[in-house]
Amino acid sequence: MAKKKLGRWFAEYIERSAKYCRIGSILLVPGSLIVGFVTYWIVWVTLWAGIKPLLGLSYTAIDYLSLLIIVILFVWQFLRGSQFEETYRFAGESETGTISLNLARANGNGWVLLFDPGIAHAFVRVIALLYLTAPRMLGLALMLHHKAERLKRMDVPLCTRIIGRLVRAQGRVSFEDLARDFPEADLAQMIQPLADVDGVVFLDKKGPGMTLAPRFLEDFNEWTTRNSQAAEDFE
Repeated sequence: MAKKKLGRWFAEYIERSAKYCRIGSILLVPGSLIVGFVTYWIVWVTLWAGIKPLLGLSYTAIDYLSLLIIVILFVWQFLRGSQFEETYRFAGESETGTISLNLARANGNGWVLLFDPGIAHAFVRVIALLYLTAPRMLGLALMLHHKAERLKRMDVPLCTRIIGRLVRAQGRVSFEDLARDFPEADLAQMIQPLADVDGVVFLDKKGPGMTLAPRFLEDFNEWTTRNSQAAEDFE
């Protein structure tokens, strides 16, 4: 019964997470376009006030130059890669053989990173925030869209087995222990999808392992309590 409850809750949790990612992605796209439009005029005014008196540029030239700068900002932002993902690389030996994982997961601080250009000098940070917010919003939208698609394709029953092991442990579980507990399964295929689950924490101290965030367990316990009360009321 406990396994069935965990399976039902985890399926609902994944469906809810995918829905939130899709909503965030949809909202960020028009948001990035609006912010991009505002950024265009910030660039335009900057060029008009700073460069036009020096070079005698026409208003048409300023229009095209402003548009070119906006395009360059978007291209540069995407070429430098996604700062909204964290990369984990684990490799080790266990009784079942070699464990090697190379995975990326959405950074839990994505919304904070959206407004943090990551540049040390305060003045430069303000300038970067003004000009890079629109492309960063679009980058975050794409990341959320891809995450929602991966969550949609997740093999929930298979991943529930790992979650159940972590729930029972109430703490850190090493990859070696997981490989020993599930010798018939491909550990990489079981663990890789969990990188997209908020609340699953990857650890690298004392060897690679995983645990669950307290809020994740609280969510499950609250769900169990609500459903138990609903069943009692129905009876």
